[in-house]
Amino acid sequence: MLTSEISRKSLHKFVDWLPECEWESVHWTLAVLTKRHNPSWWRMLTLPEDDEEETEEERLAVEEAREDIKTGRLISHEEVKKKFGIAP
Repeated sequence: MLTSEISRKSLHKFVDWLPECEWESVHWTLAVLTKRHNPSWWRMLTLPEDDEEETEEERLAVEEAREDIKTGRLISHEEVKKKFGIAP
């Protein structure tokens, strides 16, 4: 049985050494393990790709939201996570 020697760094080394032909099988193996612990992530992973063009209305809404963040009327999700000590 593996012990506490397993770390994020050691897992990254395995990925670095893995031949590209194995990436897909490892991806889905990790996805299934993640599904067990985080079903919401699994649902996001398996959503069909959004291939619709962005509408002008959507583009303007994103631009407005970014402007609101710049001017301080809103704070970003990253800032909220930092404020509550969730972000690294």
